[in-house]
Amino acid sequence: MTGASFWPPPSNMKAAIRPLIPARYFLLMADYLKSAGTSLQELASAAGIDPDRFRETDFALTTQQIDGLLAEALRLTGRTDIGFEWGRRLKLNSHDILGYAMLSCPTLDQLLRLCSRYYKLLTPMFRMSYQRTGDHAEIIYRPALPMASETLNLLQEAIAVSTHLQCKSLLQNPSSVYDIYLSMEPPPHAARYRELAPVRVHFAASPLPEIRMVADTWSLDAALPMADVHAVRMAEERCRALLQRHSEQGNWAQWVVMMLNEAEDSQPTLEELAGLLGISARTLDRYLKKEDSSFRDLAIAVRNRRARSLLLEGELPVSQIAYRLGFTDVANFSRAFRRANGVSPSDFRGSGEAGR
Repeated sequence: MTGASFWPPPSNMKAAIRPLIPARYFLLMADYLKSAGTSLQELASAAGIDPDRFRETDFALTTQQIDGLLAEALRLTGRTDIGFEWGRRLKLNSHDILGYAMLSCPTLDQLLRLCSRYYKLLTPMFRMSYQRTGDHAEIIYRPALPMASETLNLLQEAIAVSTHLQCKSLLQNPSSVYDIYLSMEPPPHAARYRELAPVRVHFAASPLPEIRMVADTWSLDAALPMADVHAVRMAEERCRALLQRHSEQGNWAQWVVMMLNEAEDSQPTLEELAGLLGISARTLDRYLKKEDSSFRDLAIAVRNRRARSLLLEGELPVSQIAYRLGFTDVANFSRAFRRANGVSPSDFRGSGEAGR
């Protein structure tokens, strides 16, 4: 374990280079960007992406390109509601063949089941799960790949807003009240979420990154207007073929680091993180070993980085920092910190040696 900050990740934690999000989703933002005084072409150039690539029907962006493009969008527009506006513009027919399959589903229940099976075709950056018990429906989205914190928040908003609006358009009773729980803190534009009424939006609702939608009033079995069982079957065959082309997720260590970094006031276990991905702890451990890493080493490094940051901020006493980081007593925290950094927490705070 090292006393240095654990970000950026070590060289053995290579970032994803596979295309992850189809460029067509960004084209939907053209009018919004224009109203904000910029353009997609300007954003792309600033992020080091050839703007002409967006004219290609099969062009998709990698993690680094997505992070760069969204960072430039925040910088050039000065707006914080980019994710909200992005979500407003996403429609079912924005999703290529999967969107066609969903539009052809007989009921909302079948639509949600279909979407959860093939969600990776929309983006492998998140996983979607859908569960139904009687009239109770629960949809959960969780990040499945590492991404910048700003990207994570923007995508949380885009996914939550778009799912709400797309489901609302299909409900027999669109005025039914239900709840959306977001793990992110309330954004500066939180008041805009009143536009989504009657949905109730709750921020900072989970210690780990996720979007959770809970409803007991949705008309899940009502017939949808464009139902076509034959069309669904044909479209799903194509979806199944496309899904088989997707390779297994990599970058497990970097994903674990992201999740540990986002869990500011908790210390998730290997079992908890594996459960978020729908795999066993043994499987996640095996994936990490393939990347010459381990959950224990990652957790220790992230917790040490957080300890150093909290100590240098100087707002909390050492005892409170110890308990916040999950230590049972201050002595254990002091021993672990000295072992990692060569000095006690108090001496480290007194020296103010940031970046060591």
